[in-house]
Amino acid sequence: MEKLLRFLEKAEGRDKVLKVIQYFGRFQKSVVSNKFTIRFMNLSYAARLSRQIFRLGKSFLELHNIHNSIKKDFLDNFTKFLTIIMSASMCVRWFFDNLSVLSAYKIIEFDHREFTKASTTAWVFALIFKLTNCSQEMMKSYAREAMLKETSIGKTTRWVVENLDELSQTRRKMILEIAKTIGDLIIASNGALIPYKVLGKQFSEKWVGIGGVVSACISIFQIWYDC
Repeated sequence: MEKLLRFLEKAEGRDKVLKVIQYFGRFQKSVVSNKFTIRFMNLSYAARLSRQIFRLGKSFLELHNIHNSIKKDFLDNFTKFLTIIMSASMCVRWFFDNLSVLSAYKIIEFDHREFTKASTTAWVFALIFKLTNCSQEMMKSYAREAMLKETSIGKTTRWVVENLDELSQTRRKMILEIAKTIGDLIIASNGALIPYKVLGKQFSEKWVGIGGVVSACISIFQIWYDC
């Protein structure tokens, strides 16, 4: 119960629960249509509106992340570059997303669709940088494992096992991050009209729903695990 309360105290945890509701509603609507689907879609729409309010001001969090990344001297130059440019892309994403929300509610007089497209395009770049970073972390873990096996002579079994377990945990985390990122990439690329430009058609609502639910469920698991 205490872990559940700690999870619910986190705004990000509540946001991801709403994300599951939002995208499961879109998936459900694409595969079946009845009165219960319509009711759940109303809840899905309400979840989307709530998440829009949650996102106001998130650009400042990304600026803070950029500042922290610059100070991390233990990161190699390429990893630091990827981390900074990923946060910068997310900062741009949230900036245009916030403008889109304010425009949609007529607080400012602009076309919210243009802001939405700019926001999702920046999101696509951020996700590509994230995939690149996760891939290089996976490669680093395999390189460290090979080096560990070469230098394990004379080491205790416990030392070897602990180090191998640590590398396995790193890879499991990266696999989850990659799966989560691919789920979000389906949503983001649709918003940026990339499938339409490349394939001549957008991803269906079913795939957008699946991508959103997978991404949100992984985020919930990660937040719950850290509570």
